[in-house]
Amino acid sequence: MLGWILRGSARCPGPSTRLSLFAGHFLQMCKASSTPSITAVTKTVVSQPKAQASTQSFPSQNIKKFSSSVFLYTDPSVPWNCRSSRPLLLLLPWLGSKARFYEQYIRLYFKLGFDVLVAESSTSHFLWPQKGLDYARELLDLLLTEKELAFRSLYVHGISIGGYMFSQMLVSSSSSHKEHQEMLRKIQGQVYDSLVVGSMETMATGVAQMYFSPGLRWIVTRGVLLYFALFKAQTADNYEKAIQTFWNNPITCPALFFYCLDDPLSDHTLVDKLLKTWEKQGIQVKSKKWIHSLHAGHLRRHPQEYIETLNEFFHSLQKHTPKCKL
Repeated sequence: MLGWILRGSARCPGPSTRLSLFAGHFLQMCKASSTPSITAVTKTVVSQPKAQASTQSFPSQNIKKFSSSVFLYTDPSVPWNCRSSRPLLLLLPWLGSKARFYEQYIRLYFKLGFDVLVAESSTSHFLWPQKGLDYARELLDLLLTEKELAFRSLYVHGISIGGYMFSQMLVSSSSSHKEHQEMLRKIQGQVYDSLVVGSMETMATGVAQMYFSPGLRWIVTRGVLLYFALFKAQTADNYEKAIQTFWNNPITCPALFFYCLDDPLSDHTLVDKLLKTWEKQGIQVKSKKWIHSLHAGHLRRHPQEYIETLNEFFHSLQKHTPKCKL
C-alpha cells in the first residue's frame, strides 16, 4: 500500500533543472495512463471487462463494469435473489494489476461469502496524487449512490499500493461531505497485504519494478526521485498528508496485516510501528509475518497459512453471510 513513510523531503532543484525532460516524460505518463471517470462510463456500459482473458471463467452476467478500472464480481453459484444481502469486499490491488492476477483473491472471497468490487489503480493515480484523489472521490460516490452497493455491509482489502489508494479515500472523505465519512465508518473489517512502507526511494523503486526490466530499474528509480523533487508540492507533500491520515486518523474497525521481513518495498519495522500506533488508538489489530516471502505474493507463496489467517480474521468479526430465504 503506502509506498510511503516519508523521512525527510528532497530539496527542489533550481529553476534550470525544473524543465527536465525526464519530469516532462513522467507528466506525459500520467496523462497517458489516466482513466475515464467512473460516472461517465457507468452511464453507458454494463458488460464484461475487456482485455482480461482469465475472466472467461466468470460468466459475463456476473461481472458488472462501472468504468475501465472498476468492476463488480458476483458469485455465479449464488441465486440472484440472494445477492443483495451478501457483504461487499472492496479489493484495491497492486499497481498495474489485472484480473488474471487478482482472480485468486476474488475466488477466495466468494468462498467467504462476499461479492467483490475491484478498483484498479493506474500509474497516474500514484505519480500525480490529485488524480488519485479524484479517483478516490469517484469511488466514494459510487459506494454511496449505487443501489447495488450502497446498502451492503462493507469490508476492504488493499494490496501493495492499493493501501495508498485507500488512504486517498480517507483524505478525500475528510475534505468532502459527511456522507462519505459515514460510509467509510460502515466498514467492518480491513485487510492490508504488503503495504509499501518506507522512504521516498522505496516508492520510486516500487514504480520501477512494476513497469521496467531489471537493467533499467536503477535509472528509472533515479528519474522518479527527480520527479518527486521537481514537483514536491504536488507529490511528496500529498504523500505525507496521506501517510499522516492513514496512521493517525484511520477507520477504527478490526484490521489484519500480511507482511514479511525480506520485502524490499515494505519496511517491516515500520509496519510493526504502525500496528502499535493503531493498537494505542484502540483498534483490534492482527497480523501474519513471514521471515521469507514475496511482495504482493504471500497468497501464492504461503497459500495455506494465508487462507487460514484470513478465515480466522473474518470469523473473529462474527459476521456471517446472511441466509437466503427462498
